[in-house]
Amino acid sequence: MFDKLTQAVTRLLEILLVASLGLMALLVFGNVVLRYAFDSGLAVSEELARLLFVWVVFLGAILASREHAHLGLDSVVRRLPVFWKKVCIVVTGVMMLGCCALFVWGGWQQTLINAENFYPVLGISYAWLHAAAVAFGFGMAISIVYNVIDALARPHAAEDLVLIREMEDRVGEEMGNVSHHAPDESRTARASRAQLAEVAR
Repeated sequence: MFDKLTQAVTRLLEILLVASLGLMALLVFGNVVLRYAFDSGLAVSEELARLLFVWVVFLGAILASREHAHLGLDSVVRRLPVFWKKVCIVVTGVMMLGCCALFVWGGWQQTLINAENFYPVLGISYAWLHAAAVAFGFGMAISIVYNVIDALARPHAAEDLVLIREMEDRVGEEMGNVSHHAPDESRTARASRAQLAEVAR
């Protein structure tokens, strides 16, 4: 049940990020075209694109946490036995939860302070900008708690308890997904995939 809910939320994050990035690109590119081709422009473009960018960064960080895509140093953890790997997950999880609490508290304070300040063109409160930190704190905390519970409550192979995925592994997984949807892969496509994996190394 909880796994399905997590997958649904992850999918929702992906959709929101794609939609936000698409809208940002449309606003910025459209504004450039209007400015240089028609001596006009969208007054709302700069403010809305900036607001969307902040939300994309924070929501993207939550999604990266779910996919174990954040940068990290794992050279020591990979050499530890399973028990100590779990200890490291718990210790780092507690430390990160403390940071999440700071984000929520600080973001909420800034949200309240800026509630009466408004964007000149958009006309909405600056609280929407600072609320991204609150959403990030809660979302990241949920992801961290899930990782800790998953590591402690379920059996895992030793390599699965290193919550950092190498770029090569991520590329291989994505290429595996592509080949799964396209079983009749051409020789050129296979060569391209091999070259991509080689570059990732």
